[in-house]
Amino acid sequence: MRCSEWRWVLVLIWALATLVIGESRADEALPDPALRDQAVQIQEQALAAPRPDWLIEQHETVADWSVALRDVGSSNAIAPSATSPESDDTAPEPSSKGLTVTILASRALGEAQLRELFAQAAGRPEVRVVFRGVALGESLGDFIRQIHVLLREARDGLSTNAIPRIEIDPRPFQTPQVEVAPKLIVTDRVGAELARVSGISRPDWLLEQVGQGRRGNLGVRGPTVAVSEPDLIVELQRRLAGIDWSARREAALEHYWERAAFAELPVAEKPRERRLDLTLVAQADVALPDGTTVIRAGDRVDPLAVMPFRQRLFVFDATDPRQVAEVARRGRASRADRRLPLYLATRLDRATGWEGYRAVQAALQDPLYLLTPDIQRRFQIERVPAVVESREGGLVVAEWPPEG
Repeated sequence: MRCSEWRWVLVLIWALATLVIGESRADEALPDPALRDQAVQIQEQALAAPRPDWLIEQHETVADWSVALRDVGSSNAIAPSATSPESDDTAPEPSSKGLTVTILASRALGEAQLRELFAQAAGRPEVRVVFRGVALGESLGDFIRQIHVLLREARDGLSTNAIPRIEIDPRPFQTPQVEVAPKLIVTDRVGAELARVSGISRPDWLLEQVGQGRRGNLGVRGPTVAVSEPDLIVELQRRLAGIDWSARREAALEHYWERAAFAELPVAEKPRERRLDLTLVAQADVALPDGTTVIRAGDRVDPLAVMPFRQRLFVFDATDPRQVAEVARRGRASRADRRLPLYLATRLDRATGWEGYRAVQAALQDPLYLLTPDIQRRFQIERVPAVVESREGGLVVAEWPPEG
């Protein structure tokens, strides 16, 4: 700063100091006339002197700040500068329009500080509390249960809508690597980072700093602890690498038939046929993307007229050798008629397991499937063996008693 500028500052300070002294003694005797005249002369000099360059440049800096605030979506009033993280709680709330505050947390912080973090994020959708993962050997369910306990304690006295956003996401801990908590990160509406700070749990403090144009790493402003949870992605990879998938697959296959659900249907005692009416009644107009109406409300639609049913479904009890032999014979005849046979078993021998399943498939010389509740309900299968086929423009379900 040049000498003339220093002189201008000193003159202004002396003038203000003199005025303050005069105001503080307003109820006392008037000061000496010579001192009063000197104060007036100092004030006149301060008012008449030209403003220094640094003061003019300061106005340009304020304009630049205004543009920066508008760019980050903070054009509303911003709280006064916070000179420390523990600034006055009565200060105006900063504008956070378009900004997201991520609080990187760890259970190493302790229950008391975690409850404080949850309270800071409660009812604020722009603030989220993120953990890097779960503890070594801990299940995700155990982690969630512990967090729920802390949430219930933190929400005492809060409204039911004040639920903080709590997530497990290792990505914010990765670039750059974060090993301490708490850490606050502010990002804009497209996810670009604006600023970060460690050791603070108050999102508003960091929002105030961003509102004043500060960017980048704002350092450590309070106590921190080492993040105790490992990276969730790395931990999942480690756990997956330790699983013997071959053994798991073999165990699943071995116990599959013990858990398989079968349909217990009675054996047909006499031949019987039923026709199924699959006609649908449109409840509303059906239109193509170009607006052309193809089906109007109230129209009756026959699915078989749209997509012919060219298969034959054979439903049988695979534990009954008579039914297996009869269905295999009819299936071969169906294939000769150019009607594809599909085999659905209501039951299989659990004791023989996959060996018994493969024996039935060998007798059929075709794949074998289990009858599902949906297929049973749709085609109204009541007894076995049965066959479902298209005949004379409709579906027919035919049952017959097994021979032998």
